[in-house]
Amino acid sequence: MSIKIAYLGPAGTFSEEAAECFANKASLEAELEPCATVADCAGRAEDDAVKYAVVPLENSLEGSVHATLDVLMTSLELSIQAELVLDIEHNLLCPHKEMGQISQVYSHPQALAQCRDFLRQRLPQARLVPALSTAEAAAQVAREQSGAAIASKRAAKRYGLHILAENIQDSENRTRFIVLGKETPVPALPQKASLVFSVTNAAGSLFRVLQAFADHGVNLTRIESRPARKQLGDYIFFVDLDGTPDDINVKKALRQAAKEAVVLKLLGSYPVLP
Repeated sequence: MSIKIAYLGPAGTFSEEAAECFANKASLEAELEPCATVADCAGRAEDDAVKYAVVPLENSLEGSVHATLDVLMTSLELSIQAELVLDIEHNLLCPHKEMGQISQVYSHPQALAQCRDFLRQRLPQARLVPALSTAEAAAQVAREQSGAAIASKRAAKRYGLHILAENIQDSENRTRFIVLGKETPVPALPQKASLVFSVTNAAGSLFRVLQAFADHGVNLTRIESRPARKQLGDYIFFVDLDGTPDDINVKKALRQAAKEAVVLKLLGSYPVLP
């Protein structure tokens, strides 16, 4: 019996590739369901319409995907079940084969940013038009038979577009995807944990929370702040760490940090799929 997995669509996105990759690595028979936004993906999982939602979290060139951080911050039911990292190769797709005819380039804002050097050098006069996803950009270019899109080779094949230039991102480009679900363990051993916390707006409050992990030798692999959406100057902090709450040192660090934080919430303890 197959399970349903939501991903940021439409068909042809890197998120679809990540969802397929996750299903294969977890040995799952899956039916993939495209969604228009990250919030829609999470909503389908929260409503039990799908078992998992695969969404992008972080890119090596452009940083975090804020829509995913917002879901992690607000969802009361979903947690991170697994992560996987994909190499991302962007390509310039077009209905025709003439670079000189391109006046507009469509893509997701992050993809446009990841290819800024190519666009500046090869298409300096082209207008950059944001789209909801790289695949949606390819679909629009195919429908209108004008302009160009930055997307995957998968999207080129699906929407019948020519590949005018390959591998056009500025440098090595990798995206970290996470799998969201309702405490449905993936058949692999957890290796990492993620959490979110807030502190009082007072001298040393953030330091004391972070010091808890240093005191117990827990390696923090990522820390990022986001506005708490209450008042100016209030922030929440996202942290990834090596280890799981079952590790004695991590357990001690979390207990100490929780005493210093206003709120501390574990976002998941999960495996990193190779």
